Order: sequence, then C-alpha cells, then structure tokens
Amino acid sequence: MKQSAIHILAVLFLTLSANTHADLAFETFFSKHSMPMMIIAVEDGQILRANPAARAFYGFSEVAGMNINQINMLTPDQVEQEMHRAATLERNHLFFRHRLADGQVRVMGVYSEPFEYRGQDTLISAVYDTSDFDPAAERHYIARVEEQVDLQTEQLQQAKTLQFWLAVAGALTQTVIIAVLIVVILRLRRAYRKNDELLGELSFRNGELERLGDVMAHHFQEPSRRLVSLSQQLVRWDAAPDRLQDQAVVVGFIQEQARRLSELVSDVQRYLGLDRARPVMTVLDTGSVLEQAYEQTNTLADMRQQARLETPAPLPAVYFDHRRLVLIFRILLHNAWVYRHADRPLVVRITAGSRHDRIELRIADNGSGIAPEYRLQALELFTRLVPTASEGTGMGLALVAKALRPVGGHIRIEDGMDGGTAIIFDLPAAR
Repeated sequence: MKQSAIHILAVLFLTLSANTHADLAFETFFSKHSMPMMIIAVEDGQILRANPAARAFYGFSEVAGMNINQINMLTPDQVEQEMHRAATLERNHLFFRHRLADGQVRVMGVYSEPFEYRGQDTLISAVYDTSDFDPAAERHYIARVEEQVDLQTEQLQQAKTLQFWLAVAGALTQTVIIAVLIVVILRLRRAYRKNDELLGELSFRNGELERLGDVMAHHFQEPSRRLVSLSQQLVRWDAAPDRLQDQAVVVGFIQEQARRLSELVSDVQRYLGLDRARPVMTVLDTGSVLEQAYEQTNTLADMRQQARLETPAPLPAVYFDHRRLVLIFRILLHNAWVYRHADRPLVVRITAGSRHDRIELRIADNGSGIAPEYRLQALELFTRLVPTASEGTGMGLALVAKALRPVGGHIRIEDGMDGGTAIIFDLPAAR
C-alpha cells in the first residue's frame, strides 16, 4: 500500500510539475518534499538541482553539479538510452542500482518525466529505496538487471570481438612489418657483404698488379739483359774462326734464356687469363680428372715412368671448373717431380677428407720438402726457392691459389712423407 501511495504521489507531482508555471508552488513542493528529487539535463546527464531529501539520502555534500553517471551503476551508454526512453515518454518508471557516498549500493525506483527547466530539456526524477517495499519491486528490478546484463554482455562480446580482430589485424600488420624489415636487413647484409667482397677483391687485385709489375720488371729484365749481352758477344766473335766452340756455347745460353723468357710470358698469360675466363661450375669425378691430368701431360712423361702415384681411397666428387682442376693437378704433380729427392724414388700420395660442405684434397710427396719459414713465400708470384733449378718460373703455386679464388678455396703447405711436401687445398663438395 505504501508503494502505491508513493507511486500516486510521484505521478501527481510529476504531472503537476510538467504542466504548471507556478514557480513558487513548484519551489515549495520540490524543496520541502521528503522524497529525494533531482532535475537532470537530458543532453549530458548533469544534475542541475537536487532537493535536501536527495542530499540527505545519497550522503554527498552537494548532489547538484554531479553527473548521474557518478551515481547510477549502469554504463554511460545505458544511462543515456534510459534517459532517452524517459524523455520520449517511452518508459517513466525505472529501477537502477545507485551508489551512495559511503559506498553502499541501493536498488532504487525512479519516476521520471520530461520537464523544461529554464529553457533546457530536463528530466525531473523522484527516487525511492525499493528495500522499503515488498519483494515485487526486487523481482521487477532483477528482470531489468537481467535485461541490462544481456545488453552489457552483448556489448562486451562485441567489444571483445572487435578487440580480437583489432589484435589479429595488429599482429598481421606487425608480422608484415617484421617480414619487410627482415627482407630489408637481409638485402642490406648481402649488399654489405658483396661490397666487402668487392673491396677485398679490389685490394687483392691492386696488390697483385703491384707485385706482378715489380717482379716482372726483374724477372723479364734478367733474361733480356743476358740475351743482349750474349748477342753482343757473338758479334765480337763473328770474325774469329778459332772461337767457334765458344760461339756454340753462347748460342746454347741464348736458346736457354729465350726459352725461359718464353715460359715466363706463357705463365703470366695463363695467370692473367684466369681473370678473363669465368669458371664453368659442374660436378666433377675428382679421380677421373686426376687421371686425365697425369696421363695426358707431356711434361709428366718421365714421372709416369720413374715415380709412383698413389690414391689409397676413391676421391670424392667436387663442384668446380674442369679446366682449373686439371691445371691444379698438372702444376702440383709437376712441382713434385721437379723438386723430388735425389736419393730415393718419388712417391706422390693423394688423399681427401670432408669438412662441412667442402672437400679438402692433400697431395703429399717424399721429395726435398719446403722449410716452414719459406712456405708462405712459396705461394707468391715468381718464387723459386731453388734458384739453380733449370725448370720452373716460380709461378706454379701462385697459379693454383689464383685458380681457387672464385670458389673461396684456400691452399697451404705442410710436411709430407719422409720430410717431403704436402699441398692442401679445398673445393666445394658436389651438390
């Protein structure tokens, strides 16, 4: 009965306030009534006025000036929707949970009616605490809460779905950006690596040309000077028949120097030609290439008759240029024959091992050997560690090192058999 009485009172009051212009009567009714009342702006939810009963009930020092969202526990969007329903007379009796100044939460019944207050669209609302009435109000409120919960759940689900897709889009964008950055970094690294390789190659070529120029000036000058000197000797002896024997010796020297000069020119041409001829990479049967180089090289004819070539195990296939591998085998076998030991038959043993994706070939002999302090020098241009030897230009190992450069091959010298020499170099394994 008490609820019905307050309901009638609130309706009468709201009807009166909505239709009267008696300001004095309104002020008296609004200020003196024991029921909490508020005037709320429809536009932004601002509480424009609150009567003393409202201040006493909520416990705030001043309710006017607050926003209804500071009291109502619905979301701002839901509060706005409910105010719109009340402003359009769609629904004027509502139930909400309100928070008091001391933190308590009360289930409040709210009667609202549209009201023009000082030229502004507002809602004048009278509120009451449902705990003072029968359980029907609580059930009504629970139904409203369930409705609001469903609405909140739907909104949360929509927000979660939106957040999920935003996260997916962000992750995809981040992945694309990372992928692009990785590609850019890899390309930059390749460019830097290529630049370093080019700079290294340029530095090598400059040093090589400088070294080539220096040693050629000496090695070509020596036989040329001898040829000129011996030719002048022949001119002086031309009219002396008793010097024919000496002339024959001089002619022999001239022929020897001319041959040496020709060999120097040939080796220099071969050395420079390695830069012009790009390697043709293919899978090679190393054993077959070795046999071809050994059996078909004229300068190795004496070696085939007087020395022994051993390959204890089959040699693995390599990925290299055929012409260059033939050249390497010919040079190394010829060096082994030229620098063989005078007191024992020459034995050359060729073995191979693998390291990562490289094949390391070892050509060891029992010859005269190379002392450790001269091994790096032996790899340079025009190096002859035995100057009195009649054969060789000192270009052999330099040619081998040059032939290996396109595939990043390295060459080194170690001890061979019985104090001999071992030449080790590496090539790419067959793919």
